[in-house]
Amino acid sequence: METLSKPILVSGSSVGPLEVHYTADAAQTGWNEKCFDYIKRFERTVCEALGVRYAVATPSCTTALQLSLLTIGVKAGDEVILPDSTWVATANAVSYTGATPVFVDVCEDDWTMDPDAVERAITTKTKAIIPVHLYGHPCKMDRINAIAKARGLYVIEDAAQSMGSLYHGRYAGSLGDMACFSFHGSKIVVMGEGGVFTTNDEKLYDRAKFLADVAKHPTKRFFNDEIGYKFRLSNLQAAFGTAQMERLEEIVAKKRQVFQWYQEELDGIEGLTLNPELPGIRNNYWMVTPVLDERWGHDAEWLLAELGKCAISGRPFFYRITDFPMYQKFRREPTPVAQQLHERGLNLPCGAELTREEIRYVCAHLRSILTGEQCPHPITGWLARREHFFKEKHAFSDIEFIAPDFHTMDCEISLKETGELTPELLDSVHEKLGFRRLFIRTRDTDNVRLNRLGFVEHQRIPMVQEAGSAEPLELFRQPYADIHTYEIIFVRVF
Repeated sequence: METLSKPILVSGSSVGPLEVHYTADAAQTGWNEKCFDYIKRFERTVCEALGVRYAVATPSCTTALQLSLLTIGVKAGDEVILPDSTWVATANAVSYTGATPVFVDVCEDDWTMDPDAVERAITTKTKAIIPVHLYGHPCKMDRINAIAKARGLYVIEDAAQSMGSLYHGRYAGSLGDMACFSFHGSKIVVMGEGGVFTTNDEKLYDRAKFLADVAKHPTKRFFNDEIGYKFRLSNLQAAFGTAQMERLEEIVAKKRQVFQWYQEELDGIEGLTLNPELPGIRNNYWMVTPVLDERWGHDAEWLLAELGKCAISGRPFFYRITDFPMYQKFRREPTPVAQQLHERGLNLPCGAELTREEIRYVCAHLRSILTGEQCPHPITGWLARREHFFKEKHAFSDIEFIAPDFHTMDCEISLKETGELTPELLDSVHEKLGFRRLFIRTRDTDNVRLNRLGFVEHQRIPMVQEAGSAEPLELFRQPYADIHTYEIIFVRVF
């Protein structure tokens, strides 16, 4: 929310002083003989939080999925069953091994893998099943595990989106033979990028640990028994992730609060359904996801475009994987539920630190777009100032407004070629739009005109002329000997 001229973003993490403290400690001390300390601590924290015995930290969830498949020897000629409604990384991990992905539809009631479709998809070539806990809702794991056990198949949970979700009192990631999580910056628990492989099976853990650490010989230094993989997380990332995992329940509670506010603000809009939460489930509500029914006559793409006009960011519901050109040939049976969810579902802004005020803003516009109704709660604070700006800025056609900050009411302005700055125009900008400080950048050495308009010099930024660039660039890493000119920032305070 710092760059307030941008839309309310669709995702956002919760980061506090604990993350800063652990990461700073790793940066200062986590080297040489301590270079794995936070990685080991992170893996222990994951095990304690989820109630699993073993964890292997990885660079991403995609590598964790690939590692899980390699651990059980999946190869060309094998088949792996997965839902058609998921992020493409699930399918890519299967493809990396040379195996064939087999896609099945999802259930209408929870948007996750349909166990009946799984049973139909099993062949003599099937090696594993990858249920995906979509948008934080755990799959029907009792059915899926029973099917797998009866047929001698492995179950690998794609738990990328479900950190902190519960299935009948047990955490997602502790329900199958193996599981894989994501710590991408958009997820519940974040570290920028990163993943983790979990299991309760010691043999699977030992094999995964061996392969993830370039298949090192246990006693001969720098000797490798077979082709391994460098699937290792950095100590700095692990430090950040440790703090996040220690705050897991706090972060999940924030996400669930955000979802509850959406439920309350959108109550009464018929034909708009939010994320499911079946009995016995605790959904972490990774993404707040409304689905439109057919009565509206519009699809999710239309609604996303309309929300975008209101400076509200959103995302489409995941595409079906078999709609992608590289996976179309793997479609064996129709997947109509996955198709309809993509066409009629979307993700709304749902960062863990969103305020009730911001959610009211989103819901007021959503309600107005769909029904024409006005939200019963007035828009207040910086959002009201931004709303006013969007309505009134067109009166100032000669001025370009650059990155307005609606908390401090500061704004950089640039005069368009056809216009002229006058004291009256500046006073009008202040009075009608409410900006308290206006900034102007210039490379002009004659600044008498700006002084007369009430601007004073605020800051000088050294600029350099880089080869191939038509305009001088702001100095970052170039030596000061390369300075071409200064860009001067002038400020006027009202």
